[in-house]
Amino acid sequence: MDKKRKNVVVIGGGTGSAIVLKGLKKYPVALSAIVATTDSGGSSGFIAEQFNMVSPGDMRQCFAALAGAQFDFLNERFRTRFLKGHTFGNLLIARYFEKTKNIQHALDALLAQTNTDGAVLPMLLRPAALVAHLKNGRVLRGEHAITLSRKIRTQLKSITVSPALPKANPRAVAAIKHADVIIIGPGNLYASILPHFLLPEIRAAFIASPAQKIYIANLFTQPGHTDHFFVSDYLAVLARFIGQDPFTHILYNTAKLPSSLIKTHQNKITGSPVRITPESKKDPRYIGRPLASTTTKPRSPSDPLSSIRNPFLHDADKLAKAIASVLSIET
Repeated sequence: MDKKRKNVVVIGGGTGSAIVLKGLKKYPVALSAIVATTDSGGSSGFIAEQFNMVSPGDMRQCFAALAGAQFDFLNERFRTRFLKGHTFGNLLIARYFEKTKNIQHALDALLAQTNTDGAVLPMLLRPAALVAHLKNGRVLRGEHAITLSRKIRTQLKSITVSPALPKANPRAVAAIKHADVIIIGPGNLYASILPHFLLPEIRAAFIASPAQKIYIANLFTQPGHTDHFFVSDYLAVLARFIGQDPFTHILYNTAKLPSSLIKTHQNKITGSPVRITPESKKDPRYIGRPLASTTTKPRSPSDPLSSIRNPFLHDADKLAKAIASVLSIET
């Protein structure tokens, strides 16, 4: 850990965490990304199964964000033949895992090979599945099945990781213990954010940490998961799983996207803009800024999951500026 720069730990999934990292890497901070590893769909899910490894997709996005724009090609997908839908980055991580037999060692080697500052820390070192138990008795196994379900908000009874209580990555736990700042989100609440706090070691380290804790609210709700949620509703769900409301700062978007843009790019996973309640406006922890990007995430014609990916993104530079303002950090 860096003793001079603030140690900033970002906890989440792929796209959201990658945007935070992309913006903050321009500031004098030491960055570590603790990344969800239970993705079970698309290229990531297939490669994880074939190589008996944790899902590489979210790690790939964070690695590419830290490495810089010259490595954006890691997120590009093959468009034809037997590799259609796969990203070069997923294949690269799988090759390094095959070589090292340890996903953390594989990521460390990739970061060293590309002379990249920062750390990518999978929450788990071994494969595990996210499992949702519904009130009607149905069991949804796998992040992909949970993401596609439209009954999470009304029917969720519990959510667990299988096998039960797998050991968290020790490096991830250590990063939390040494953090000056911990950032949660943005990202899929049940599939990208909560899985981390299902691990006792991560949850305990997070609760015990004296670090500043920043929550970054999503731009849009997710049908069947967070319908009609205000920012405070997301926080209530997190508090239930963490055991307390730990956040010192809550960043939310105030920019209104053009209705034409929303209409053009809305898909199966996009709900309505996330707002705050009148009561939240009185809470000094809430900080509103225009954080939404005016461009949407490009859709790859070879991505089998393109129709369920949220196309609306935070602006990396605006988000980093807002975080830096909270932390009194200058470029």
